[in-house]
Amino acid sequence: MLGLMAMFLQAAPQSADPPPLATGRPAPCPPDANGDIVVCGRQDRDEAYRLRPLPERYVKDQQLRLTLPGGGTITPHADRGQRGEVQAKVTLKVPF
Repeated sequence: MLGLMAMFLQAAPQSADPPPLATGRPAPCPPDANGDIVVCGRQDRDEAYRLRPLPERYVKDQQLRLTLPGGGTITPHADRGQRGEVQAKVTLKVPF
């Protein structure tokens, strides 16, 4: 069976150039007749359906943050340790 497949592969016509890949992309921008750089943009098919991130003004910070006099903040949070145990931590940020 393998010998028969190898014989068919050898009998196939050999081409010097590989066939072009079907990427689904249009051809690149046409060059300018004067040799200038041409910049053109095309939108992908799926680009219209892609969700964009919200601007920062719409993102709410869900963390509890205590503001100290002088501009410092205290933020409590819980993390998991190396063995999976829960660790209570406090972050103190002081401007300098």
